[in-house]
Amino acid sequence: MDRQFSRMTTASAPGTRTSSTTGEGKFNKASRKLKKSLTGFFGLDLDDEHEDKKQRWNNRRMRLYKGKVKDDYLLKAESDDLFLENSHQFKYIHDPLRRVHRDRPSEMSSRRTTPLSSSSTYARSRPGGPKRLRKDSVMQMTWKGLRTIAASRKKLRGKSYKHSASFDPARMGEEFGDDLSASYGYAPQHEDAISLVDDVFYDEPIAPPSHKMSREYENLPAGGWRRQPPQGLPSTPYDELDMPEFCMRRINPQIMNNEVGPETRQVGMGFVGRLFNRSFRSDRMNSNIKSQIANVDDHRPYFTFWVTFVQLLVFIVSIAVYGIAPIGVSERVYEESVMMPNLAFEKVRFSEAENLWIGPKQADLIHLGAKYSPCMRKDENIYNGIAKDLVEEKTSGCCIRNDGSGCVQSVRSKCSTTISEFKKYNSTNPSSLGFLTGAVCGQDPKYCRNPASVAPFEWNKNDITNWPFCEDTNAPLTNTSFVSGEDRHMTCELSGRPCCHGIQGECMITTREHCNFMQGYYHEDKFLCSQVKCLKQICGMIPFTDDNIPDQFYRLWTSIFLHGGLFHLLITIGFQMLIMRDVEKLTGCIRMTIIYVGSGIAGNLASSTFLPYHVEVGPAGAQFGILACLLVEAIQSIQMLKRPCLEVTKVLLFIGFLFLLGLLPWIDNWAHLTGFVFGFLLAFAILPYIHFGSFDKTRKCVMILFGLGGATILFVMLIILFYISPIYNCPGCQYFNCIPITENFCKNMEVQIDRESTYTAYL
Repeated sequence: MDRQFSRMTTASAPGTRTSSTTGEGKFNKASRKLKKSLTGFFGLDLDDEHEDKKQRWNNRRMRLYKGKVKDDYLLKAESDDLFLENSHQFKYIHDPLRRVHRDRPSEMSSRRTTPLSSSSTYARSRPGGPKRLRKDSVMQMTWKGLRTIAASRKKLRGKSYKHSASFDPARMGEEFGDDLSASYGYAPQHEDAISLVDDVFYDEPIAPPSHKMSREYENLPAGGWRRQPPQGLPSTPYDELDMPEFCMRRINPQIMNNEVGPETRQVGMGFVGRLFNRSFRSDRMNSNIKSQIANVDDHRPYFTFWVTFVQLLVFIVSIAVYGIAPIGVSERVYEESVMMPNLAFEKVRFSEAENLWIGPKQADLIHLGAKYSPCMRKDENIYNGIAKDLVEEKTSGCCIRNDGSGCVQSVRSKCSTTISEFKKYNSTNPSSLGFLTGAVCGQDPKYCRNPASVAPFEWNKNDITNWPFCEDTNAPLTNTSFVSGEDRHMTCELSGRPCCHGIQGECMITTREHCNFMQGYYHEDKFLCSQVKCLKQICGMIPFTDDNIPDQFYRLWTSIFLHGGLFHLLITIGFQMLIMRDVEKLTGCIRMTIIYVGSGIAGNLASSTFLPYHVEVGPAGAQFGILACLLVEAIQSIQMLKRPCLEVTKVLLFIGFLFLLGLLPWIDNWAHLTGFVFGFLLAFAILPYIHFGSFDKTRKCVMILFGLGGATILFVMLIILFYISPIYNCPGCQYFNCIPITENFCKNMEVQIDRESTYTAYL
């Protein structure tokens, strides 16, 4: 029993070790896969170097085992030996599609097929030489066969001259007798070379280019096993085929590009390289460099097409919903006679900034998600202006017309005591409930039922700006004969209510007609400006989590997809289709997304920090991040270029010219500069890389750390400057963005934040 128990215990131990080993093997496999993905993404290719070392070590072991053998023959010899050792395991299977030459029946005995299918044949080789498997798997042969059939059917359907040759150059060797084949230096073809299966799955050798074809060979008698040559299509010009070397010349590159597509995007060249007539040094283009260039993947520009489509769609929707602003570079002034809160018609003026790009207005762009700092953080200057409005409202009272025509909330200086009564509570004249502030037209804690002013939720008796909005009131009857003089402000008809206008949270009490003329937001159900949140309504988008703390940080992202107008959109589309699409063919959609979005967000963040009151839209920072990729590509390819200094200088001059354009109005240079620096750091880290030695690989690792670390530090610094230690006033910062050549040259898209109260400024 003890012996049996010990055997059972001993037998169970390996299973536990095997399970542990299997878990470790899966973990190691996942780790290697992750490492390979990361190194491939950053262009290090450390796994390839490891495989090369492993192969060289295996070759040394083979030399010790078999003697001095050449490196390029080791793998081949190993596969041939493996086949010879296992050849006795394959059984002979008769191929019904096979045709045997009547003069060589002995070939039947030397014929071999695999047990997989009749289409899996062995390649014919010289007598005495080792036989090798022609195809590795049935699935691979089936896939290639289907592709060949599809290509053949496509060629047969063609009607043009180049698709209707009367013979296939790849099968010319089988259309002639043994003597003709021997005269061209070709060995006799195996009978399988003309079988139906081999015609589908394999390519036959082409005829010598010096041979002159004529139609008389088509009528040669078949030697029993030969098939009749394929008949030409009706559109085949037989009379023109007797020219020398027909179909034996090199295919025109233009025709090849039309058939197989354009050339792949080459590292160091691209659209800008061809534009600048860039060339490479032939002495540096060795086999290693050419192999690296050939191994760089050629990607489809999916992200470029997607982001361009989204930007175009957003622009169409914005124009359809909001319309376009006045076109120009200055301000448009409007004048109109409208009814004011005093029930008199007055001529008022309203000025609006014009838009050079043929697009929406400033306020509409903010509503759509433009970059505007007061909507992204609590701005000290903006809230100081709002506080001035509240201070003036605190001193307001109800101005009641003596003729009973109406009333409006106003200050004493705007209420005529001749025709109106200004009702205001104070310490010498408190209300019946002891309130020292008010009165408010249409609202009184005495008549409000929700929320009621009862302990411990009594309304503030000293500041009406802290009063809540009364949702349910029990106002007295409008018949003044039954109402005391103290309650007249509750029975009069209101001629003005809060109106939010401008883009800085301004509010005033006025009529609906006046508010519409000022293109504001009229609040029909409110009584005081303190009861509305104008900045929240002006910003739009997703409402603030806290009404008093703006938190729309996502404008750093949404503004990338917005444009100031039609011309702005056309410039973006042209840039992205010519330059960005070309760069994405080299980088791929993942790298391009990281560089484009990262540079765009960083550029908008810098613009929000140094120019917080400018309304900005567009992917300016993202586009300069793409331009940084061009500079990084030229720097990394400097060892291949013929004139490296000149090529890098060309790119720098091109980018410098675009920076000079940023000094014009409506163009944000802060976004350009920060987006360029951020994109430069990211491009050095993730752009595909051609190395010229082991030192370059080490330098690549250092640049990856430098690029990612520098981009992270830059982004953290911008976050600190924007949220933790904000810059509210930087007079010199605007000169980097726009140089005021004239007095009003840089006035557009500029917001003045040093303002006084606007509570009664337009009344």
